[in-house]
Amino acid sequence: MGRMRPGGRVDLARLGSDIWMQQFRFTWAEVTELAAVLDLPADVVAENGVREDRVTALAMLLRRLAYPARSSDVEMMFGWERSRFSRICQTTASLIYHRWRHLLRFDPTRLTASKLQQYAEAISSKCGFKVPVWGFIDGTLRKVAHPILNQRILYNGWKRIHALKWHSVITPDGLHAHVFGPVEGRRHDETLYKESGLAAILDEHSWDPEGNPLAVYGDPAYGIGRHLLSPFKGASLSDEEQAFNAQMSKVREAVEWGFGDAVHQFAFLDFSKNLKVLLQPVGLLYSVALLLSNAHTILHQPQISQYFICQPPTLQEYFNHAAHPEVPFGAIPEQEVPWTAYVVPEEEAQGGSDIEDDDSI
Repeated sequence: MGRMRPGGRVDLARLGSDIWMQQFRFTWAEVTELAAVLDLPADVVAENGVREDRVTALAMLLRRLAYPARSSDVEMMFGWERSRFSRICQTTASLIYHRWRHLLRFDPTRLTASKLQQYAEAISSKCGFKVPVWGFIDGTLRKVAHPILNQRILYNGWKRIHALKWHSVITPDGLHAHVFGPVEGRRHDETLYKESGLAAILDEHSWDPEGNPLAVYGDPAYGIGRHLLSPFKGASLSDEEQAFNAQMSKVREAVEWGFGDAVHQFAFLDFSKNLKVLLQPVGLLYSVALLLSNAHTILHQPQISQYFICQPPTLQEYFNHAAHPEVPFGAIPEQEVPWTAYVVPEEEAQGGSDIEDDDSI
């Protein structure tokens, strides 16, 4: 047992806004509002029966994600018993993911043809020329602790780390409009794109109000299609093609800012020593952190939305209860869980066209 804080639990409502921002990344008022729009139940109840009110439960999860800390240190700081803290964090994350995971797939009720056209106009305005691009796609690796099983499956030979991988489409208002993952760190960006089903989503929804195709823009690994653009390739590009590549490369940095903002706000995701894929729901925590990062972007409008001068939606517009009716809370079916550990024979990880520069461990 760790040392409990003298005097018992901290009264969260009495903490100043600066402490809330430092420890939880949101103010008390924002967390109270966020707990409501996330549609969390009045009491969050873990599998062993322990319960917390929804504001405290969300605060616990935010504290865990905000910065790496031992449970005993959190116990000493806030008076939250460590096993209770851990169970409530995971239960709250599961509830948020189960209720709002579709927003990380694609939200056609918000991302309408007129909204995508608005995004394309914001990007065109920043580029200085008209482009039919409404978002930027890229993959990201999150380094994890060295696994004791199936090491080669998670090993990325290019970066020489063990990792999980996601890809995301980020819009000019700074939101992650589509997220896919996690997959093994050895997978190539193009493989994620094919497995994600994003091509079918774009075929259905990526059009302007006049019926003209709109696209997302990625690096050369993604290739070119009706709804997917990437830089011009070749040794003898025209001046116009070189100018296009240079300008689009500059604005495409926004996707890197989006990943960076999420890790900056929730630094727990960058502490690889504690990201143990066989012991923790790493995929769950990262996916939920991206949802919470979207909420943070909406409330605080960091770099991307200011760069493109593109206003994000309100919390109520993003977490739209009317458009997304309540899903009954409860255990998430195992096949829907994106972080379930599995055992794959080592020989399956040998070679393959979708492996990103595999190398010896």
